[in-house]
Amino acid sequence: MRRAPMRTVQRALAGLALLLAQGASATEPPAAVLASHLAGQSIYRDGLLASGEPVRAVVQQGVALSGADAACVQCHRRSGLGGSEGLTPVRPITGRLLFTASQTGFARRRAVATGVADARPAYTRASLARALREGIDPTGRVLDAQMPRYALGDAEIDQLYAYLAGLSAAAAPGVSDGEIHFATIIAPGVEADRRRAQLDVLQAFFRDKNGGTRKEARRREAGSEQMYLAYRTWVLHVWELDGPPETWHDQLAAHYREQPVFAVIGGLGSGSWQPVHAFCEKTGVPCVLPDVDYPVAEGAGYSSLYFSRGIALEADVLAGQLAETRSGMGTIVQVFRDDATGRLPAQALRSALKKKGIEDLADYPVSGADALSSGAWSALLRDANPATLVIWLPPADVQNLAATGTPPAGLQVVYLSASLFAMRHAGLADGWLDRLRMVYPFALPANRERHLARLNAWLRARNIPLADARTQANAYFAATVTGDALAHIGENFSRDYFIERIEQMAETALSPSIYPHLSLGPGQRFASRGGYILGFPQGATTPVPVSDWLIP
Repeated sequence: MRRAPMRTVQRALAGLALLLAQGASATEPPAAVLASHLAGQSIYRDGLLASGEPVRAVVQQGVALSGADAACVQCHRRSGLGGSEGLTPVRPITGRLLFTASQTGFARRRAVATGVADARPAYTRASLARALREGIDPTGRVLDAQMPRYALGDAEIDQLYAYLAGLSAAAAPGVSDGEIHFATIIAPGVEADRRRAQLDVLQAFFRDKNGGTRKEARRREAGSEQMYLAYRTWVLHVWELDGPPETWHDQLAAHYREQPVFAVIGGLGSGSWQPVHAFCEKTGVPCVLPDVDYPVAEGAGYSSLYFSRGIALEADVLAGQLAETRSGMGTIVQVFRDDATGRLPAQALRSALKKKGIEDLADYPVSGADALSSGAWSALLRDANPATLVIWLPPADVQNLAATGTPPAGLQVVYLSASLFAMRHAGLADGWLDRLRMVYPFALPANRERHLARLNAWLRARNIPLADARTQANAYFAATVTGDALAHIGENFSRDYFIERIEQMAETALSPSIYPHLSLGPGQRFASRGGYILGFPQGATTPVPVSDWLIP
């Protein structure tokens, strides 16, 4: 069977990869090319053959691998640009690097710098098959024992060969020779102060970044150093949404058609983020750390990375606290708005408590748009007779609770949500404070000034007023981790590689966010995983922790 030349295959697959990344095309790719790409992708990412049977392989000491455990993505990552497996470096296997001699580009410069030549000829279809089946590279050297030896037929070799040819072969949409485009997304209902706080930070960060880029561009033009070819001018687009959530996808698609972006940085939402999440997953646009309380927590996908699970995380932290501290006497009552966002934490708390064997939980959904009156609170406290009161409501609904008088004798503790209260004091009278607790997934109030000192110095140097600490800190962290990741991907403007770098670098980022502990890893999509329980001692100027950092 006569095969197409390697360059033709690379061009075809690179074009297909670009079409898939854009999510749409005026011209459909040939059916055979698409089928081969999808079959190769299934082998690479999922460890499944086109028949649905698992890929089988043997690794060091004869250990058998099957299915997802044998998938190439386990070590070479989704981008194909590698990384490390313990102390062992995992080499890139994208087509433009695998199917060319290693003594080119970066490898040649590395050999000159170290004095050690590490040349090999370009892989061909035949030498790729031998490497996969027997673990022998084109020079005849035996590959590392951690490289699996695969049981693949000729058809599967062809499919994987074609897939690798197009893997990370073309710059992602939103990248030109001189510019790289980003968006930030602002959903309806976001307060004007939060919007301004985020945009002030992002716009100042972009100005700083582009000031440095102009200098590097001049250095590039003055010489032939390849290291400066990766520099681009950053361009920020503000995608503001309006109307009901079911219309957001079409609005985002229109923005994207007008100007594709490489990634979304930050973003603000006051309710469900699901339509934005779905758009980013469909188009493959990385959505880097939006500042939202209602992310998609179940089956989070690949392209969206979040600070935390938001309100759902608070519910899980609270469930752990209740299981540890509750004596088993009395009923837990939770009050929430009877809408999609209100029901979410209530359902999460019920589910988490059930797993811990606690089922005496009563729900009090609140209907209508008006804030709860003192009369409504009095009736609730009288009828429900709670021992523990959990309030999934904003301050406007809670302000009349203290007007009911002193707390009922049977009410032992009241829990509030820091996210719904914007991390502020509850404003209840002293008689309630000794029973008040707040679920708090952020850096402790007493430590915040020290925790955010570096950010606050950066803001003052740029004449940006200190405003919403959470919004400013999280926007700065999202922008900084984006810049750090791009600084390490060189000319490989692959969205998958960009995400992989963020996964690796989030924990070591020097810039603070409002969260005290952040880390990511392969496949992890929530960087903060715990929270404190705060108390409100009478006479104290700030709430204090009554628990350690709790990870449910």
